[in-house]
Amino acid sequence: MTRAHLIPATLFVVAHLAFVAPFVPLANIWPAGLGMLSMSSMALALILAARWRIVDRLMGGPDKSYGAHRWLGFFAVAGALGHWVLATDVGAGVWPMLAASGESMGTLAAMGLMGLTVQAMVKAIPYHLWKLGHMLMGPVFLLAAYHTFFVASPLDVGAAPWIYMLVVSAIGLLAWGQTLLRKSAPSQLVKVSNIERFEGGVDVTLVADNPLPRFVPRQFATLAHNKARAEAHPFTVAGGNEWTRRFLIRSAGDWTEDFVRNVQKGDELRIGRGGGRFLPQTSEARKEQLWVAGGVGITPFLAALERSAPDIGALITLIYCIRSRETAGALEEVERHAARLPQLNLVIASDQGGSRFTPSILTDHMQNMDEKSEVYLCGPTGLKDMVESVWGLLNMRGRVHSERFDFRGALGLTDMIYIGQPLLETALNLNTEIRRKTDALARS
Repeated sequence: MTRAHLIPATLFVVAHLAFVAPFVPLANIWPAGLGMLSMSSMALALILAARWRIVDRLMGGPDKSYGAHRWLGFFAVAGALGHWVLATDVGAGVWPMLAASGESMGTLAAMGLMGLTVQAMVKAIPYHLWKLGHMLMGPVFLLAAYHTFFVASPLDVGAAPWIYMLVVSAIGLLAWGQTLLRKSAPSQLVKVSNIERFEGGVDVTLVADNPLPRFVPRQFATLAHNKARAEAHPFTVAGGNEWTRRFLIRSAGDWTEDFVRNVQKGDELRIGRGGGRFLPQTSEARKEQLWVAGGVGITPFLAALERSAPDIGALITLIYCIRSRETAGALEEVERHAARLPQLNLVIASDQGGSRFTPSILTDHMQNMDEKSEVYLCGPTGLKDMVESVWGLLNMRGRVHSERFDFRGALGLTDMIYIGQPLLETALNLNTEIRRKTDALARS
């Protein structure tokens, strides 16, 4: 969490404590406030997961919704843990006869929330199991809602925080229902009409028998195998028309690895609606722009280039970062677009070609740009961090646009080592200090 996010996050926590404070005894402010924080966070996470279009627009795109969804999960767990440790039986609840069962449901909800959160954080767990665990968050929220209204509580029925919790619970359950319904949302049957494989990935074109819904270049769409309960995965649209869609897909997980290895011409898939707000500007009235793509991050820019016509508008500099020409999907196509579009300045940064992408190369391009220019990023996190860092150091005023396509955001082995190493070092230092003091006492 960045410093810019820390203030609203702190206010979010404090607001729940302040809201409940006038309605409960002093000793119950923390447990009641943390319980409300957990319920609010779970409900908001369910709302974001429902993918309501207006919510995605307000958040700035589905990827931003998923990022907020992840942090709300942490707030939900922290609030549940604090409430579980601090809460005591006070008051009667809506129906005193159900107070004991309300407490049991709360314990089950807290345990389920913690277990599913840990499961969601571990990248080693296969995607389909992670997705199943996420779908169980709805029942956990239902248990938490039961606990909220039937456990012995210091909140009076009808008090403002009680009504708030009722509304939050209702909206959260409505959002969960919407998510379940979206599983059966209409999708369209398409067939694989063309395949071009490159090292570690595949360039695939799909064709439909009926016209496909319109899409805005640079958006993504979901793909699933044509079978019952098949899991849909989002991929950026690389191009297409009324009847076709093109995708560049790299092996980056169990689903994509299987797809890249086994997809064949004639295979049937289901394609869902388009989404996303990563929209590089291509009209002649645009501002100067810097596009930075890493690997298959070139995909949204391909769709933009496909529909671009030569003009004399502001310059677009595209830096395409690749490991080698063999691993770069559609490199020759990008070079053809650069040859026909005078407004496009193409820079190829290849790890194996002696032109590795570095902060100094990036600075050389950025310092000659207008300070109000805009940046569009699509690639690995490290690449995004480098670009955003240099952009900030040069005091550029234009906006940096990027989308996070790792919607899962789980922790791999490297993350676990990073998190666990300080804890291990602290434990070893503590053990050394205890032994030192024990030896000193023994000598005295």
